[in-house]
Amino acid sequence: MATVKKVDCSCPRRKKPTCPHKPYRVTYREPGGRAGKPRQVSFKLLEDAQAFAVKVERDKDLGAYIHPKQGQRTFSDVWEEWVSAGVLEASSKANYTSVYKNHYGVPFGSRPIGAITPSDIAKWETEQHAKYAAYGVQGRFNVLSSVFNYAVDAEIIGRNPCRKANARKNARRSAYIPVSDEEIPTMEEVLGIIAEAPKRIRAGFWGMAGCGCRPGEALALSDLSMDWEGSILHKTHQVSAHGCNEISGQNRGVKRGTKHRDPKREDLVVKAPVPASVAEIFADHIDSFGVWGERGWLFESPRKSDQHPSYDWFLNQFKEAAKKAGTPEYTPKSFRHFFISQAIHEGIPLFEIAAWVGHRTTRVTEVVYGHLVRRAMTRGANAMENRLGLDLAPFKGVITPPQWLGAGAGDDDHEGAA
Repeated sequence: MATVKKVDCSCPRRKKPTCPHKPYRVTYREPGGRAGKPRQVSFKLLEDAQAFAVKVERDKDLGAYIHPKQGQRTFSDVWEEWVSAGVLEASSKANYTSVYKNHYGVPFGSRPIGAITPSDIAKWETEQHAKYAAYGVQGRFNVLSSVFNYAVDAEIIGRNPCRKANARKNARRSAYIPVSDEEIPTMEEVLGIIAEAPKRIRAGFWGMAGCGCRPGEALALSDLSMDWEGSILHKTHQVSAHGCNEISGQNRGVKRGTKHRDPKREDLVVKAPVPASVAEIFADHIDSFGVWGERGWLFESPRKSDQHPSYDWFLNQFKEAAKKAGTPEYTPKSFRHFFISQAIHEGIPLFEIAAWVGHRTTRVTEVVYGHLVRRAMTRGANAMENRLGLDLAPFKGVITPPQWLGAGAGDDDHEGAA
């Protein structure tokens, strides 16, 4: 049981507020009964000592006791531990390093993680909203909350300060923001951009618009990734600036595995249907430019033979083509939005679309493209109305639909007569 004792000091100012000593000492044992290690914590005020004594015993009863020194670890120390705790790709680690440097290092890095309060988080979030778009702020808040959740699970701190950072909000928005109509190009706009693209890369643009590829996946298209008879594209590789040593022999090239997918598990390979016209475009590209490498890669660096194009080069080609087409607002991701929106318009189930584009769960597809689904429901209602709709004007007041007043009508008359 925690006890509070007052220990007199020899300081001449011991009876004055300026006395630097902490005379009230709390003595307690860590969890484990007699085997628990004895601890002592000193306080300047009696009420603080009593409050701590009550809290430490309550935490021991609830199994929520945290060693006081754990909370003294700096945020940067816990951050490094959190980043190293899971299996992350080199590109993800590079992204986290950049995010930490630009957004977490200055306000939190050198501070003890246990001293960071909900008000500190709220202040940080307010400053973020003054500089950045809501989508990015929400994503960084979620990462920050994940770090504190890890600290709670690792018994470094007792609770996550992000949970109460803004008590006026009942719930926070998802990190995924619905795509607006302005972000989805029309078929004419897609064709206009592709027409302005260099011929040697047009097939990659069709990979995004016609098969829902990410830019890195489109650049890694190969003869072996195509099931020509089944018209299926196997998205097994991606061009990246990180983690390519195993295949490309350097830290820039192509690697096996795509986003959120274990490259060693064949059952997790993303597969997408290939329209006949797009398959013909892929075949024409091979006839015109050939392939290279063991897998028969479709795209080669314009500067160095037997090497993959860089993502930056691909992005610049897209930007230039979009500018020439008069639609500079679009990005490679816009073609992916086009693919998903067209699939939804055709009534394809969301779980199939999510599998084709490599979304981790259908929840992502629902949140980002949910408004398109609602429009599809309207079209569905109209279709059913066209199928089942009747001219009921002559039968106003008749409860039973007229097509059901067949053989059963006599029974109704008989019942009425009875």
